[in-house]
Amino acid sequence: MHRRMARFLIMPALALVVVASAWAPVTFADPQATLLNLGCSQYNATPAPAFLAALNSTFTALRANLSASAAGGGGGFATAAEPRAAAPAFAMAQCRPYVAGPDCVTCFDAAAARLRAACGAANGGRAILDGCVLRYESAAFFDQSTLPGNTQLCNGSAVDDGGGFTAAARALVADLAAAVPRALGLAAAAARGGVYAAAQCVETVGEGGCAQCLNVAVGNIDGCPPNSDGRAIDAGCFMRYSDRPFFPANATVDLSVYLRS
Repeated sequence: MHRRMARFLIMPALALVVVASAWAPVTFADPQATLLNLGCSQYNATPAPAFLAALNSTFTALRANLSASAAGGGGGFATAAEPRAAAPAFAMAQCRPYVAGPDCVTCFDAAAARLRAACGAANGGRAILDGCVLRYESAAFFDQSTLPGNTQLCNGSAVDDGGGFTAAARALVADLAAAVPRALGLAAAAARGGVYAAAQCVETVGEGGCAQCLNVAVGNIDGCPPNSDGRAIDAGCFMRYSDRPFFPANATVDLSVYLRS
């Protein structure tokens, strides 16, 4: 991925937001903390001690709010900012709706540890894990949907079923891309024709940003079938399909409700 992180205007005031998952709590007991993508800005923040102090404050706030949501059995989304610090810091964390409760916090902790180890005083960084995403910057970025460096991740193991799986996978991710921008929480999971798939957008990108990001994601993930597992990752969205379930059965959504709207 490109190493320089994009910038947005500084927010005028301290911001701290937490939103519980719009989905009902689910039980799967897996933080899905496999690292998919890690990137750090090539530029260091100055003064570095002030930036790291502000960053630590935002990470602490994110974890506290995700933990509060987890106590209720839900997943979570949170943003935190220190815009008035000597070196401002802005951060965002989001768990997949099917990575709920303590698993969400575990995934966040894994992402934070990866970023701290890899990025040092870099003024931007992003860790995308299967179960969550964590990003920070020295300027606000919460409405950002797609960035250069968006890509596909295919597992390289093909399903040999005469093309049926390929067609089913492509059809289901296309339906998700159309439905998710209209769905509660900008997220949905579905299963059909032996394919399990999910898509999610960062909640602050809005319907338009979500649609833009997932349109790019579909183009990326389209190259994965007939591989049995494929993912598309970007700054503002995530998409995955598999021939095996990676979310609980009660996490699926009726996509037809959103496809008709």
